[in-house]
Amino acid sequence: MIINRRGVLAGLSATAFLLGAVPVDAKVSLNDVAYDPAQPVLGNPNGDITIVEFFDYACPTCKALHPHLKRMVLDDGHIRLVMKDWPINGEVVLYAARMVLAAGYRGHYAEAHLAAMEIAGALTHRSVDDALRRANINPSEIRDALDLHLPAIDALLERNRQQAKRLSLIGTPSFLIGSRLYGGPLGPDQIREAITLARRR
Repeated sequence: MIINRRGVLAGLSATAFLLGAVPVDAKVSLNDVAYDPAQPVLGNPNGDITIVEFFDYACPTCKALHPHLKRMVLDDGHIRLVMKDWPINGEVVLYAARMVLAAGYRGHYAEAHLAAMEIAGALTHRSVDDALRRANINPSEIRDALDLHLPAIDALLERNRQQAKRLSLIGTPSFLIGSRLYGGPLGPDQIREAITLARRR
């Protein structure tokens, strides 16, 4: 079944926004979730608001939302964006997550992340490597970086998994915006409302 991006976004329910917004549980440190020192950051690293998205490179809703989220971050200029890999859709997603994070060690995280998010069709090892090549990133060099940094990368992915578990997340995408958790998909307008709400606090 081919999933239309517009259809995915149009189908996001407002109830996920209204019912999913809850303060972060005390058993989970906001600092640990939003400020892991090993986690690459997009947008403005000194922004006044942090958006954390738990995502998966094979998640169609994540992929459909990402261009809108990227535009929001660019237009606003004061959003710190943290994309937390939570590879729940199989081994090839784990490969994509590892490769993109390894690209960060070579100074190419933003380009590699965008390239992986823009993969059309089925996610495969080859499609990940081809996407990196289109972004002028050599997959062989990134695999070398992955060999060097695999323990640190896998430790980060395990922290992400444990945080998702402690936050009782049930799937991707899920969001932490400011200090409030949205445990389900949000549309662009709902994210803007959540940002406004966070800035009032």
